[in-house]
Amino acid sequence: MSKFYSIKCPNCSAPLAVIGGGRVQTITCAYCKSVIDLNDNYKILSQFKNVVVPQVPFKIGMRGKIENVEWTIIGWIVYKDEDGSRWSEFLLFSALYGYSWLIYEKGIISFSRRIRDLDLRKWQKGVATLPIFYKNGHYLLEDGESYQSVIDFVQGELTWVAKKGDKIECWDYKGAKRETITIERSANELETYITKELDADEVYNSFKVEEKDRVIKKRGVIDRLKEELEDKNRVPFIGIVAIFTALFITIILSFSADRVLYQSFNRDSNRSITINSDAFLTKIELKGDIKSYSLSLYKGAKKILYIDNSKVFFAKKTLNKSWSSSAVGADIYIKLDKGVYFLKIKKIDPITNKSINVKIESGVIRLNYILPLFILILLFLVYSHIFRKVSMFSMFLIALFIILGFAFNLSLLVLIALIYFFMKRGQ
Repeated sequence: MSKFYSIKCPNCSAPLAVIGGGRVQTITCAYCKSVIDLNDNYKILSQFKNVVVPQVPFKIGMRGKIENVEWTIIGWIVYKDEDGSRWSEFLLFSALYGYSWLIYEKGIISFSRRIRDLDLRKWQKGVATLPIFYKNGHYLLEDGESYQSVIDFVQGELTWVAKKGDKIECWDYKGAKRETITIERSANELETYITKELDADEVYNSFKVEEKDRVIKKRGVIDRLKEELEDKNRVPFIGIVAIFTALFITIILSFSADRVLYQSFNRDSNRSITINSDAFLTKIELKGDIKSYSLSLYKGAKKILYIDNSKVFFAKKTLNKSWSSSAVGADIYIKLDKGVYFLKIKKIDPITNKSINVKIESGVIRLNYILPLFILILLFLVYSHIFRKVSMFSMFLIALFIILGFAFNLSLLVLIALIYFFMKRGQ
């Protein structure tokens, strides 16, 4: 059981409660900012005067649970770095588990505890190592170098003597699941901490922070994607990368079709063509005076395709509709097996002097059918793992708009609207 007692500040006589156990060395008065040495007859060591104290949601004396352990906030340090950024670290005390830290920076809350089983010989020499492997975890040095944190303000109890302007050299190593290993080297010692970001709402609720004092950082699109990248469970991110990779490969393949025939006809003609690959589709592109000609395709004696300005025959079925009377072109996509085919062009309007251009390509990918599928899968992953606040009904509407956009060649507008939607959701 820890020893609890009260003292009076030797400078302003304010009552001060000491609850942090036998390792506490100093307490800083919340009223006059005097740093008092608890081991030397309450001698005043220094004062933190003329310091702008930041507004933070936590106060000394608050109690709450983190990882099923009840902690009490007994001390508070404000640090700043070379760029002037400030953050707060609150010393936590548990009679059973000792000391840990609650770190607060602009709405982000983390829990930090000291570890003692990491070999620190390289950092004693000021030489950082990259990367760190610790308990099956993989940690990479952030920004590739160390930085300095400077003590700017202190309040409450601490287990060492902290003075304004004290400098600590820090190495931050980012790992999975928003974990960080930080190695701190001061003038007197070298310490290692492992820090994990917490759910801010859960911490606020546990420590009974009033609603008006709560600050939660709003994460944008880049922040969320970055977190997915840093997460040990990278399946969502890898899934998204795989989709984009597959889409990229598909687009490249769509431009690498094998040209089988490219010719202009102005009279009845017969041609033999060879399909060398049955992968994907065969595209027959017609341009020119298409209403004055018919096209037939045979494999041996079997008719595969017939089309003119009034009907289409394919797969043993006849459709009484082809192109409109004003059409000047048509694209036909069919699945053909490898082999030799017989193409027959017949002039059905004997008085026309215009020609028809026929281009046949094999191994064609029709992106208008594939792109919506890619996007639907991507949306599902994004919804499931990043934008959890988007309702399923909204996702259904977006998917529907994308399909309609592709159907009516408005995909660019749909994609722009989609990007705008997610950017707004990320704000």
